[in-house]
Amino acid sequence: MAYKDIMKMVAKTDGSKPTVAAMCLCAQNFKKKKGQRGRPEGSNKTSKAEDKVLLDTFKKLRPPGHGVTSRRLHKALPKKISKKMSQRTCRRRLADKGYTPEKKLSKSDPGVQGTKRRMHFGRFYKDRTMAIWKARCQGCGDFKDFTWYPRDLHAKFSRYRAPWTYMTKTEKKLPAFQRPKRWFPKKDYSKVKKAKVFGLTTSNGKSVVFLIPTPWNAEVWAGLVRQKLAPFLKRSFPTLASFEILLDGEKLLHAPAAKKAYKDCNITTLAHWPKYSPDLNPQENVWGWAENKLRELETKNIAFPAWQHKCLEAVKAYPGKEKLVGSLAKRVSMLLDREGAMLPM
Repeated sequence: MAYKDIMKMVAKTDGSKPTVAAMCLCAQNFKKKKGQRGRPEGSNKTSKAEDKVLLDTFKKLRPPGHGVTSRRLHKALPKKISKKMSQRTCRRRLADKGYTPEKKLSKSDPGVQGTKRRMHFGRFYKDRTMAIWKARCQGCGDFKDFTWYPRDLHAKFSRYRAPWTYMTKTEKKLPAFQRPKRWFPKKDYSKVKKAKVFGLTTSNGKSVVFLIPTPWNAEVWAGLVRQKLAPFLKRSFPTLASFEILLDGEKLLHAPAAKKAYKDCNITTLAHWPKYSPDLNPQENVWGWAENKLRELETKNIAFPAWQHKCLEAVKAYPGKEKLVGSLAKRVSMLLDREGAMLPM
C-alpha cells in the first residue's frame, strides 16, 4: 500500500495523522530483528544465594502446620532482598521448590456404620427440593464452642488455626499439616475460656442466638427451649401451629427432658439424622464465617465478658441466612453422589 493510504488508517496517540516520513521510517524498521528484551530465558531475577535466604526465612516462619502468607514472608526478608523481589517472585521461588498454597485436610471419616446411616438419610430425603425443604423445615440449629485466648496465646493461635499454608504434596499428608482438634498442649488450655453458643437460622432468613449457661444439662436446655427457642419460632412463623427443625445428634438435645419440652411447644426434630455429620448441617456455614468475623472484632486485651457479646454479634452478622435451609437439597444430592462420604466444607 502507498504510505498516503496507510496514513488514513492509523493515528498518533494525540489523534493527529502521522507524516509520510514517519510512515516510511516505520516500514523500514518493521522487519528489522529485535534485540533481547528482559532477562534471558531460563534466568531468574534472584541469585542462588538470595533464593537460599528466602527459603531459610520461609522455613523459620513456617514450622510444620503454621500458616504463612507471601506478604509476611516478603516483609521478613532482609531489606536488600525485599527491595529486589516482589511478593509474586517469592511465590514463584517457593513453587520452584515444590511449596504451593494448599488447604489443610480435616480428619473426617464416617466409617462403615456412619456411611450407612448417612446413605439412609440421603435416600429418605432425596425427593425434597429446595422449595419443599424451606416449606417443611422451619430452621436448622447447632451448638458452637467459641474459645477465648489470653494475650500471650493470641499470636500462636492465629498461626495454628490458618486453614491453608504453603506446603509440598508430601507434607500435606503429615499430621502437622492437618487441622487439629486441639491447638495447644494441655498446660496452655488452662489459660483459655470457652463460650457455648446456640444458633438457629430459619427458612425465612431470621435467626436466634444465645449463650448456654454453665454447667448445663438436659433440664437447662429444656428450659431454654420453652423460654427462648419456642417463642422465637412462634414470632417467626405466626401462621404455623407446629414446627420442624434440624438439630444434630448431641445426646442432651434428645434426652427425655428435651423431648418433653419439644412436645409441649409443638416442635419436632428432623428424623433419621445421622450422627457425626456436621457437613450436612447448614448451620455449620454460620460457625465458620462467624469464627473469622469474631477474630476481626476481638482485640488482644478484650475481657472475657465483653468477648462473649462479640461472639453473639459475629453470629448475628452472618449474610445469606435465607439460603441455608434450602441448601439441604443440594447437600443430600451431593451425599448420594459421594456414596455417603463426607462433603467438602
